[in-house]
Amino acid sequence: MDETKGGPLGNQQESLNMTKVCESIRELVLVRNTDELLLRLLQKASSLGQAELASFLIKDQATGDLRYALSLGEKADTLKDRLVRKGEGVCGLAAETSQNIIITDTREDPRFNSEIDKLPETEIKSLMVVPFRVERSVFGVIYLINGPGKKAFSLEEFKLVQTLVNFAELSLERLILVKELNQLEDYDSLTQTYNPKTFFTYFQREIDRCQRYGYDLSLLQIDVDYFEKIIQTFGQEAGDRVLTNLSFILKKTTRRVDLVARIELNKFLVLLPDTGRAGALKLRERLLKILDTQNLRSTGIPYTVTIDVYSESGTEAAKFYRLPQINAWINQIKNRNHKRKYPTPGEELAELVLSTLLATKKQIVS
Repeated sequence: MDETKGGPLGNQQESLNMTKVCESIRELVLVRNTDELLLRLLQKASSLGQAELASFLIKDQATGDLRYALSLGEKADTLKDRLVRKGEGVCGLAAETSQNIIITDTREDPRFNSEIDKLPETEIKSLMVVPFRVERSVFGVIYLINGPGKKAFSLEEFKLVQTLVNFAELSLERLILVKELNQLEDYDSLTQTYNPKTFFTYFQREIDRCQRYGYDLSLLQIDVDYFEKIIQTFGQEAGDRVLTNLSFILKKTTRRVDLVARIELNKFLVLLPDTGRAGALKLRERLLKILDTQNLRSTGIPYTVTIDVYSESGTEAAKFYRLPQINAWINQIKNRNHKRKYPTPGEELAELVLSTLLATKKQIVS
């Protein structure tokens, strides 16, 4: 339940019109990362409330404590990494109850505790706290202190800040979704190894690095033998078990700098930077030994693999492009990149909504 008791709307508050709100929302929608989102949100919220001091307190999901993660104002440096214990003070109350709070006179409101809520070098006369939620859980709070000239915040300012925070929550969910989608685009959904597009992007970078610095580079091509027969005999689910087991062994056995990708139904590539043929052959033998002892026990299916090894060094690394499998995928990627890119429906919808909001405001002003 929101606490909505506020002070009168002053002349300065009347200037906070819909155009300013729409411009703030537009900036939030266009941000590219979470750090920029939180900074812009705090800047815009502070501007809307004309606050003397504005802070974003992030909630520790394990302890419930709040930490001053970002602050704006003359006294901002005094608040860096300051802690508010779980449930303590006005900020703790807002974080635990997920309610929006405005206090127009701290001397008259019992929720304000002068001992717990006090801040160094700052006299708090009025405040507003708006929880910032992610998937309905409080992620942190926006905390604004003292309106212009230390006057009380108004109800209008309170509602504007709430609206801004709500849009910022949606923007954060969008950023999270985009990040998840990008990760899905990078990985094969079944094996969680790189997909061909991502793999060959890194592959070309490694070849360029080898040609420039004279490094060694090796490539393993792993094919599951008689994979179609495995599916025909044991079923699709068994085939998936074989692929997930093989990908697990490949990721477990290789280094963090090595790149493992599934490029076809039953074919994997492993790129080994700074590795000569001797090192690649050693890894090949190790993989075959592990598979010989573990594949049946892990999957219930006695599958085997064929591993081909390719190694080059320095300028000779360009010879990798002559491999039929590599050449085919590089050509596919080039063809895709030449295609014209159109805006996604989501981008068009966002532009339409913002345009409509701004157009509506112009009609109201006129």
